[in-house]
Amino acid sequence: MHKSISVKERGVRGRRNGDLGALLTAVAVGALGEAMMLVAVPWFVLRTTGSVTRTGIVVAAVAVGTAATGLVAGPLVDRWGFRAMAVASYAVGGAAAACIPLLHSLGMLHFPALTALVLAASLLDVPGAAAVTGLTAGLAEAAGTPLERANALLGGVHQTAHLLGAPLGGAAVGFLGADSALLFDAGACAVAALVIACRVPAAATPAGPRPAESYVAGLRAGLRTLRGHRLLRTLTVSSTVFNALDSGISGVILVTYAYRSPDGPAQLGLLLAAFGVGTVAGTLGFAAVGHRFGRRAVYLRSGLLAGLLLAAFATLPPVPVGAALLAVLGAVAAPVGPVRTAALQRHVPQGQYGRVTASVDTLAQTAVPLGASATMALVGGLGLSWAVLAVAAVYLTVVACCWAAPGLRDL
Repeated sequence: MHKSISVKERGVRGRRNGDLGALLTAVAVGALGEAMMLVAVPWFVLRTTGSVTRTGIVVAAVAVGTAATGLVAGPLVDRWGFRAMAVASYAVGGAAAACIPLLHSLGMLHFPALTALVLAASLLDVPGAAAVTGLTAGLAEAAGTPLERANALLGGVHQTAHLLGAPLGGAAVGFLGADSALLFDAGACAVAALVIACRVPAAATPAGPRPAESYVAGLRAGLRTLRGHRLLRTLTVSSTVFNALDSGISGVILVTYAYRSPDGPAQLGLLLAAFGVGTVAGTLGFAAVGHRFGRRAVYLRSGLLAGLLLAAFATLPPVPVGAALLAVLGAVAAPVGPVRTAALQRHVPQGQYGRVTASVDTLAQTAVPLGASATMALVGGLGLSWAVLAVAAVYLTVVACCWAAPGLRDL
């Protein structure tokens, strides 16, 4: 009798691990298409309009629209449920991506329609990401998998897909055209939506009554929770600042550093690839052993090591040495994301996860242009080496503030 129960339990555990694996597979496929689209869209806009200005307008409209929608659409995650929102996010994104080459082939793709479709393709990205992490928490609990491991696996497959998707997108645009790359993204989104709809159980969405308050009241309740919970408040502020600093590093510092060399574009590609590989390695390493360590210690040590490595980068070493530094930097900073996500999954009240998480992600996205602009001013005013040191100093200051903050002790 004992043996038959054990076999049954193993079968249930295997099915639940399979459910989590299905979600990770869907995310990997969707992220691969998304990375290809990030390459294809600017090229498609530039080729069809012939205008760098219009290309910039489309990119800016997508950034602003995605951030605004992410903030206001958070309550929909809690109303619809995690699985429905995840499916809707992939389905809407894929349909919009497919309409771009379709309308172009029919001669009906004018610039306002192109801008609207590119915006629609990413409109539900923020609430969709919140829904996926909500599903991850439920599936990990059902499978007996530590939250940190599940979140690290989710981050690892997403990062790996982006690492592979960018060069694949470039190759697809070069050999097949941007239209084909957009159609591939549409197909990838359709597969991701189908896998989640058919393979991820509805039980992964927490049961219970849907929020009874009005939409605006629900949005305000989520913001009040974020403001009033000291751990969530500390994590939101620190992750927003970290995101701003990271955008300045990748978008300004590395570009300036690489372009000092005559072979600038190739050097920049090497630096970004090294950082990406290091991040994937660090994320997967954390997935294997990260749950054994204290979450607060991991969060603080990752930030501390990242700040110190960035300070070492201020010496502006040769590019191969700089690439090695960036690979290590990516590896040590990788655990911050899974730890933050697990804290949200554990501490956000049930029924508010979508609106709170979407608000946190929206604030982090809003910090990207601000961080890049501030870093650009630092590089122009101080020079590259001193600008790197200044960014490293801010990094370490944020880590020191986190260490002193009472809220982070709740990790």
